Amino acid sequence: MSGEWNSVPGAAHESRAARRYPVAVTLLASASLVAAAFVGPTAAVGAGSTAEAQQQSAAVRYLEATLRGTDAGDPNGRGHADFRLNRMRARVCANVTYRNIGDPGAAHIHRKSDGGVVVDLTGSVIDGANCATSVPRPVIRRILEHPRRYYFNVHNGNYPAGAIQGTLHR
Repeated sequence: MSGEWNSVPGAAHESRAARRYPVAVTLLASASLVAAAFVGPTAAVGAGSTAEAQQQSAAVRYLEATLRGTDAGDPNGRGHADFRLNRMRARVCANVTYRNIGDPGAAHIHRKSDGGVVVDLTGSVIDGANCATSVPRPVIRRILEHPRRYYFNVHNGNYPAGAIQGTLHR
């Protein structure tokens, strides 16, 4: 080990920049201390808030589905659904548009494997809340990992099994 680099605090070691430009290094260090004194704890709070916002933003993912009538659904029906899934808040939101179907009575995300409802989004089609809350995080994770294993459909009185539906995708 070379004796030139000494990591002991207070040791007689100067960087090359400090030896060449002692005034510039001193001014830079002084400016940093002054800035820290003025900004102080606010910067730390702001940085934490920014980091938290970035983390929450990273937890939000988007999916969509193009909705059409199926053999059992309304052959003239069409629509589109945009989904926002937030694992941190255990929330799934949907913005749904549709046309050429009767008044919707329900809307859900279903598993393709067995047709089971995994997220009730009825509010998104009946002028209610467009978000389902308290959705189990593992459900959201599974939907995001394999969106094509799920479909979204809109039910109405004429087509109680679903007037229009579409597979979720990125």
